[in-house]
Amino acid sequence: MAVGRPTLYDESYCEGVIDFMGQGYSYTAYAGHIRVNLDTLYEWQKVHPEFSEATKIAKNVRCATLERELLAEDVSPRVTARIFALKNAAPHEWADKKDDNEALKDAITVIKRIIVDSGTEPTNAA
Repeated sequence: MAVGRPTLYDESYCEGVIDFMGQGYSYTAYAGHIRVNLDTLYEWQKVHPEFSEATKIAKNVRCATLERELLAEDVSPRVTARIFALKNAAPHEWADKKDDNEALKDAITVIKRIIVDSGTEPTNAA
């Protein structure tokens, strides 16, 4: 016999999370919308594979909404807000990051400039 409080989970949350996040809201906002703790949503993802899949879809739908709205905007504070949201929602695509090789090339250029500006040549330690 099961012990503890019964779950608040309902299968309708699968469509609910997709619809809600499809409006641009975050996963945390969805937790607030249905009046549960964010940790509860993470637990439901572990226990209910269909909810886990719906959550993954919802996050993608949210990014699509944010991108569509960003592209439809002219210059305004909303553009900045949407870019900020996308950098957090999809950092693998929107983060301000450099390729490691680019960063290394930049560092080498700076070091060469320092050496030239100081008038000293590096010595080889053998």
